[in-house]
Amino acid sequence: MKYKSTQIVLICIAVCFLLFNIGLLFLLQMHKYELNSTKHRLEHLENVEFMFKASKEITVTRFKYEQYSIGNSYIYSGSDKSELIPVHFITNQPKLVLGLNQNMCRPCVEGVFADVKEIFPDFESNPNIICIADIEQRFKDDYYGKKVISFQQKDDFLLYEIVAMPYFFILDKDLCVKQLFITDKTSPELTKEYLKTIKERYMEI
Repeated sequence: MKYKSTQIVLICIAVCFLLFNIGLLFLLQMHKYELNSTKHRLEHLENVEFMFKASKEITVTRFKYEQYSIGNSYIYSGSDKSELIPVHFITNQPKLVLGLNQNMCRPCVEGVFADVKEIFPDFESNPNIICIADIEQRFKDDYYGKKVISFQQKDDFLLYEIVAMPYFFILDKDLCVKQLFITDKTSPELTKEYLKTIKERYMEI
């Protein structure tokens, strides 16, 4: 009888020990889940903060340059600086301008050209889509299928200051920046929406 009582006690102790370990394991898993959940929330907040800062920067830049007067400055096409023409010579029809800088990330630039070519399949031959880029002279004669337009004096084109992301705007006979759009890597799909809107609004492009 005493032997059986001892067995029962030992079994109870073993069961209690097992239940204790199961409970401890459950608590550890819950703690791990809470840590992962907190980590994901923090990452989400960081992403939201990054997107907010990027959006704010883009908005401020748009306010700064929208309706900026370019004036009738002298420009040249490709790498040949000897043939200068005033800007108004190319604004007989509205132009969609793609603005670039050599410091912009390569995937961003390639992505923008892919979007333009998708919406405007005749991009390379279309004279009403021009590329203004602050890049090395040796690339200006053929930059993704386009001759680059450059200003004789860089100070005549303040949008050269936009160095982070590619941008678009409309240039017409008023010689000022219209419909400025700065691409946003947090919302890349907006680029195509902008280009589609421009295509519908400016039939001549």
